[in-house]
Amino acid sequence: MHIHSSSCYSRRYDEKTFSSSVLHSDLDVLAVTDHNSVDVELLERLQVALAKRSKTLIGGVEINVKLKKSTIDAYHLVPGNGEKGDYFHAIVWFAMEQAAAMSAIVDELFVSAILAAKEEDGLTKESLSALPRKQFSRMTEGIAIYLEDFQEKAASIPHFFIPHENKDRSLSDYLPNGTRKNPLLANRAYKDRLFYYSHAMAVEGGEKSRKAISDGLAKELHATVAALFFSDALTADKIGSKFTWIDFDGDLDSLLLAISDPESRIKTSDECPSLPQTNTASFLESVSFDILTDGDGGSRQTFKLAFSPGFNGIVGSRGSGKSLLACLLAGKGLHTYAKFVDEDSVKFTMHGGVPMKDHPSCLYLGQGELECIYRDGKYEEIPFLGEHVSPLKADAEKESGKAKSRLIEILDLEKKLLLAFCAKYESGSIRMDHLDSEMPSGVSIDTPTFPAKDWPKIDKARSELSSMEESLASAAKTASSITFKSSYPEDEELFVALDDEASAIKGELTNLRQRVARLSLLLNEVNPEWFEGRDQLVSLFETTIGEYNNASGSTALTQYGQKTAKVAAFLDDLLELRLSLDYLNEQAQRAYEKMHKPIDPVELQNEVDRISINLVYSEESTFDEKFAEPLSSSTTRNHQTLVEAFLCQRNSDRMHKKFNGNKVKISAKQGVVAHYNKFFELVKKEVAGSDSLSVIITLKDVSIDDMSPGTKAQALLKLFLNDEVVAGRWVYIVLDQPEDNLDVATIKDFLIDRLKKLKLNVQFFVVSHSAPVVVNGDARTVVVCKNDEGSISYTSGVMNDSHIKQSIADVLDGGERYLKMRLNKYNFQVGDER
Repeated sequence: MHIHSSSCYSRRYDEKTFSSSVLHSDLDVLAVTDHNSVDVELLERLQVALAKRSKTLIGGVEINVKLKKSTIDAYHLVPGNGEKGDYFHAIVWFAMEQAAAMSAIVDELFVSAILAAKEEDGLTKESLSALPRKQFSRMTEGIAIYLEDFQEKAASIPHFFIPHENKDRSLSDYLPNGTRKNPLLANRAYKDRLFYYSHAMAVEGGEKSRKAISDGLAKELHATVAALFFSDALTADKIGSKFTWIDFDGDLDSLLLAISDPESRIKTSDECPSLPQTNTASFLESVSFDILTDGDGGSRQTFKLAFSPGFNGIVGSRGSGKSLLACLLAGKGLHTYAKFVDEDSVKFTMHGGVPMKDHPSCLYLGQGELECIYRDGKYEEIPFLGEHVSPLKADAEKESGKAKSRLIEILDLEKKLLLAFCAKYESGSIRMDHLDSEMPSGVSIDTPTFPAKDWPKIDKARSELSSMEESLASAAKTASSITFKSSYPEDEELFVALDDEASAIKGELTNLRQRVARLSLLLNEVNPEWFEGRDQLVSLFETTIGEYNNASGSTALTQYGQKTAKVAAFLDDLLELRLSLDYLNEQAQRAYEKMHKPIDPVELQNEVDRISINLVYSEESTFDEKFAEPLSSSTTRNHQTLVEAFLCQRNSDRMHKKFNGNKVKISAKQGVVAHYNKFFELVKKEVAGSDSLSVIITLKDVSIDDMSPGTKAQALLKLFLNDEVVAGRWVYIVLDQPEDNLDVATIKDFLIDRLKKLKLNVQFFVVSHSAPVVVNGDARTVVVCKNDEGSISYTSGVMNDSHIKQSIADVLDGGERYLKMRLNKYNFQVGDER
């Protein structure tokens, strides 16, 4: 909708390149908006080529405009600084039938402006008018015309005026908003009036451009300026790279309808690159059926109604067949209208499909269903609510059963842990009284190697001397037998010498015997008691070292450590048991809670409203309270009490008092294991039971049961129109007079806004007597139902069709007023303070 052709001075491509790019782009509707010039001949050639491709061309021009000084002074306006205050850019759209007339107006205004701004020889009105379009466009560069003059001359031509915003030469550069500290309130007020009084106006520059006009416009004046976004391509290959999705029929009249409700019909590619209407490939394109005109089926009239993929409104007076059409579309209760319609004649045509009798999937809210909801309170019997509740009940029962089994498993595991602990420490707790003594140092004194005792040496010497004496006596006797006497004279001297030597030995042996005898005599006189003192001291020293090492040495320390390790192992096991029971208790609590709240609430979102559907089993007692019942009230009454029972099991009476004797009816002498078995038997019976399921529905954390009837109807409608309805399960949704029992505020603040949002993703058929629902809800197609003397008929069309508008004004409450508010285009002139 903002493309410059080859006739614009700002573009360098030729007409052939330009036309080819436009024809091959994805754009369905486009406007050529050259700078300050309208090339009528080029537009006509392009229109013919586009029509062959089922594309639409709208005439356009981008003009440089400014305000007269009298207007600026009258409204105390402050233009922007420097060049920004010279002029701003605006796009003007008009029908192709008005292209020549608009071209003449633009040429006239810019010729006058050029002549006033440039003093060049030979420059005349005639010479400027004779210039080719591109040259004339170039002559307007930097030249601006007055907005007041343009409005006056173009007043008779239906057109749209779209200023630039958030880009070069924007309106808010020309008339800036100012700063927070120094706001230019006069500028803001002028722009508010400019847009408020001209419904056909918008701004170009994307979503951010809307804020540059005024944040207060929508809040204070309840008017929304359409923000448009286009490529304004500098090169041919960029044509169509930026665009705006506009839900209209390609003509200015329907464009007015779109711009009057931009939030519903206009989306820009910077924020919505894909088609906003997501169900265009799967929607009910039309339905055909036969209406019986004489009551007996002999005469009939066939109707075929075409629909849009978004919001289709169904209007008509009382008894005109609105609910008949709703039932026909919903496939429910049509037999009650057997005298008016042939049920076998109904055929549905999906987009791109062929007529079929198969009914498309749909969601239906019949007339008066909301009233039944808050009157009877049987929410799950309502079809759309039952679709949520029924499967939830089955899931809840299944999940509750799982949680119950899980709870029993956990309780059995707790019992097994306690019994296993009892088996491991059958004799009871491991005492730690050794810790009362000081811990051994672990240091050992090495025992020295003591010298041999002296007295044994004396006794041994006496024995050995006695043996020696005997040996010497024998040797002396033997020596006496040794003599040397020669037989020959020559041996005399030798034998004498030898005999002397033998005699000497004999004498020495005799002397040695005497010495040995004397030593033995002396040894016999030695007293053993002389050595006992030393021996006793050495023995005492050795004993002392041994005793010390036994008491404080490494061996003692090892034994001490072994005992400590045994105690530590017991305490570790005890701690692990306690922690395991803590963990299992948490799991048991969760399983118990899961039993009574087996499924998470189903959260349905309607924008900011959070709706919750929850199914619970009623139970007043908590798991902890159930668990505590078999335990004594004098204890902590939790799973740790069971551990305490083990620790004091040597005192059976004390152990027995840990339990509630009125519940655990066994003898104290039966031991802690028997008490455990009885305890868990009782607990499992207590926690395993549950009551019937209850359905709880809340809106914003408030239960519907606590709401007033009117608030209930509003809440249940919000539940019906939750975000899941656009998930693709249903082709369309049928609402038969949903405004019943709703106040005006709910219709305005919820129903209308909700329809406008959801219709982009799912097809709607809404039967209504309310003009705000149909008009402000922006029905893309309106089906008008009539009953002329018993003959029912149907017509359909767009809201801006003259016949449809008249029907809306005739049959809807406040229809004419709401149509005027929506569609009236004021002939706004600059300076008008209306």
